Amino acid sequence: MKLSKIEMTKLETLINKAEGTDINVIIQLIKAKQRNEQFKAARSFEVGQTVSFVNSRMGQKIVGQVIKVNAKNIKVKTSAGIWNVTASLLSAA
Repeated sequence: MKLSKIEMTKLETLINKAEGTDINVIIQLIKAKQRNEQFKAARSFEVGQTVSFVNSRMGQKIVGQVIKVNAKNIKVKTSAGIWNVTASLLSAA
């Protein structure tokens, strides 16, 4: 679910009001949300599934097969070798 402009403005106001330990709590909440999203993304893939991702260095699309699903990352076997890819960067091919 995407936040509306009004919600983003309210959030920005609250963050600007935060002090010391409040900021640390906000950061921990954001990190927990990111971890949860990574776990959820990883669970959407299965061993043997064909997936693709874009190599940021070369800008090319790489297609491979899932060989292992870890908590946050997926091991993908391609013709260029084995890649350890963040699940959120993968898509089903």
